[in-house]
Amino acid sequence: MQLRVALNIPFKDIESDDVESSEIPTLIRFFNEGNRSEICQPNAFVYSSGTFLTTSSEDEDFHIVLHAHNLDRHPGNQEDPDSYFMHCPSAAQPIVTFLGVVLERKGQLNDGRNLLHYRLQTTVYNPSTRTPHTFPITAYFKNGQRWANFPPLNLNTHVFLTGRIFGLTKEDRQLAVVTDDIHFLPTSTSSLPPTPSSAIGKRKRVDRWSQRAGLTTPSKSTSQFYDPQLAENVRATSTADEDEDEESTQITWADTLDETESARQTSTPTPERRSQRPRKTSYADILALSK
Repeated sequence: MQLRVALNIPFKDIESDDVESSEIPTLIRFFNEGNRSEICQPNAFVYSSGTFLTTSSEDEDFHIVLHAHNLDRHPGNQEDPDSYFMHCPSAAQPIVTFLGVVLERKGQLNDGRNLLHYRLQTTVYNPSTRTPHTFPITAYFKNGQRWANFPPLNLNTHVFLTGRIFGLTKEDRQLAVVTDDIHFLPTSTSSLPPTPSSAIGKRKRVDRWSQRAGLTTPSKSTSQFYDPQLAENVRATSTADEDEDEESTQITWADTLDETESARQTSTPTPERRSQRPRKTSYADILALSK
C-alpha cells in the first residue's frame, strides 16, 4: 500500500537564500499486515522510517518516495483536529544518512547569505522497480567555528554524511540537508600490482607439499600387533641370514704341524677297555657248575 502525505519542515535557525522551507510531497510505500485502515484516515499523524529516494519529471512534481520499514499512527480522535493535533508532538526536521560523491561546490563559509554547500550524487536501490536509482542532494554547512578548519571537498570525493532536511533548493529542486556529521571514504587511485598470471615470464611454482609431514608425528610411534607366525618367520630368516653372514665371512688358515698331529690323533679310534671289576656269579652259572 502507499500513502500520500505532506512532510512538514519546521523553521529552525538554519537558512540560506537559495533554499526555501515548505511542505514536501512524500509518498510512503509499505507492506500492509492485517487491517491498518486507521492509518489511511485523513489528518492522521504518522511516524515512519525507512529508505528514501527523490524523483521528479515533467509529468510529476518533485517528491520523496519512502519505502517504510515501520509505520505507526499517533493515537487520538481525528474527528476533532484541534484537540488531536494539540496532543501530537511538535514537528522535527527529518534525519537522513547517505553515501555521496561530490559533483560541485558553491557558497562560502561565514560569508554572505548563501551557506557553503556541495552538490552530491547518491545511488540507492529502488524496490519498486528493482533497479538502482540515482538522484542529487545538496549538503550545506552551517556558519560558525565548527567547520572553520574543515578542508574543502574535492570533486569526486566519496563521503558518508548524516544531516537534517531543512528545505528544497530553489534552482534545481533538490533536497537541502544541513550537515551534522561527515566521514571520508578512502578511494585507491594507485594501480594494483600485477597478478602472477599477468606477469611477464613464468615463475617456477614451489611444491608446498613436498615437505609435508607424514601421517605420524615423530613424538608418537605407531602401535604394532604381535603375530606369532610372522615373528617365527622373521626369527628364522634372521638366523639364516646370520649363518650366511658367518659362512661368507669365515677366514681359513693353513694347518700347522702340531695341528696336523693332533688332528691325526683325534681321528684314530681308541681301543675299547673292559672293566677290571670281578663278574658276579649268576644263577645260570650255579646250575652249570652243579651238573
